Amino acid sequence: MKKLLTLVIILLVAVLMTQTVPDKKAHKEAMMKAIKEYVDEKAEEQGFGGGILTNIGKAVVNTGIELALDTKLKVHNYYLFNTTTVHMDGKDQLLSAGLFGKVFTFDKDMLKERLEKAETVEQKD
Repeated sequence: MKKLLTLVIILLVAVLMTQTVPDKKAHKEAMMKAIKEYVDEKAEEQGFGGGILTNIGKAVVNTGIELALDTKLKVHNYYLFNTTTVHMDGKDQLLSAGLFGKVFTFDKDMLKERLEKAETVEQKD
């Protein structure tokens, strides 16, 4: 009886996971939130205040990144969870994972490293 109960609970959790896998939009929103934080932090580091030109520059950068995510962000569905990747340097770079309706992105340092790497790759192209 105990084994049957355990099996039923595992199956219920698996069904719940399949029904709550985040979609591409949720991944993109989570990435954009993290990227906006990065852009704001980078602007502060460079000594740019909250002026009109700075805000326009941030909007342009965020819009460009959002457009790039629309075309380059790939969602890989594994039924119980999913991941997103972007193709850089000849391989797919993992950016986020989603399960139970939540999207987990890299921390700021990893995001910063990946974005700076993407900037240098695009400059070479």
